[in-house]
Amino acid sequence: MTVTTAEQSTAKVLAVWLRPLVDYLERTGYDSAEVFRYTGVDVGQVFVPGVRLPLKNSAPLWQRAAQVTGKPFIGLEIASDASPLHADVTTIAMMASRNLYEALQRFTRLSRIVTEAVDVVLTREGEALRLDFIVKASEQQFMPPESMDPALLIPLGLLGKGMIAPGAIVELRFARPRPEEAVLTHLTELFPIPMRFECEHHGMSFRWDMTLQQNPYWNPALAQMCEEQVLRELEALDESNLVARTRKILLDHLGSGTPQLKMVASLFNITERQLQRKLKEQGTTFGELLDEVRLDLALRYLQDPRMTMVDIALSLGFSDQSNFVKAFKRWRGETPGQYRRRGTA
Repeated sequence: MTVTTAEQSTAKVLAVWLRPLVDYLERTGYDSAEVFRYTGVDVGQVFVPGVRLPLKNSAPLWQRAAQVTGKPFIGLEIASDASPLHADVTTIAMMASRNLYEALQRFTRLSRIVTEAVDVVLTREGEALRLDFIVKASEQQFMPPESMDPALLIPLGLLGKGMIAPGAIVELRFARPRPEEAVLTHLTELFPIPMRFECEHHGMSFRWDMTLQQNPYWNPALAQMCEEQVLRELEALDESNLVARTRKILLDHLGSGTPQLKMVASLFNITERQLQRKLKEQGTTFGELLDEVRLDLALRYLQDPRMTMVDIALSLGFSDQSNFVKAFKRWRGETPGQYRRRGTA
């Protein structure tokens, strides 16, 4: 069985987040409609509130735009075109937060409204606060490196607006090769922040003490109102996307053993046959979803040297290490040990 195929990808991206790319292309003399059309996207959808575009069509837009403009890091070039007036409700909730730490916490809670293909992880590391954008294993084939650069603009866009003080961001990380010196010089002119390349994930780090400084635009009522609006939108998305809801249940129950179809169906108050039929209508099956969720987690756990194979097997709901190894080999064509050694070579 092949876990990751175009037919199985249901991930989407909130179209409004492509608005700065359209503005940049038009401002610099390029035909945005032609660039978008190349990957099968109607540029007009970017201006319609609430529209969500298939990831497999929208993510390659950044790669295409980089080729057309000759700007390999075009996702950072668009910083001046990312106007707060064009922001979605998630960004407004962040801008009205008490401080940067609260804003980033909000973003990790609400980021799925932008796309369900990327997990946003916030962790404290001593005197630093680390933000990572982790592409799910099942969606990596649709996400060229150029498509992840704009993720860094979410907090970078708050620079110069009073919410992030100079020096608060101590590092930018890129999961792509180090560029040639001329490009690197240009990037540091855009953002004079230390940069690291060839990292596992895109991300950034902040000075912990500076993330706690009060935001001059703090408006708790506005932040709460915007967050509640996003949560309502997420609930509506989940109601219409049984795949996402099933995936969440599988994630919640894996640690207790292999989740069963009967149990999941009962949580939806429908029969097993009805659940299978509804999932089939959305292009997948219960077994395929279970494999996808397990694979996503397995690839992440294998990056952590502290987790043994037994730990990983049990965390994924397998009864023993042997069954995990067999399943992983079926998914990836290699054992988890081989995958781990290759990643540390």
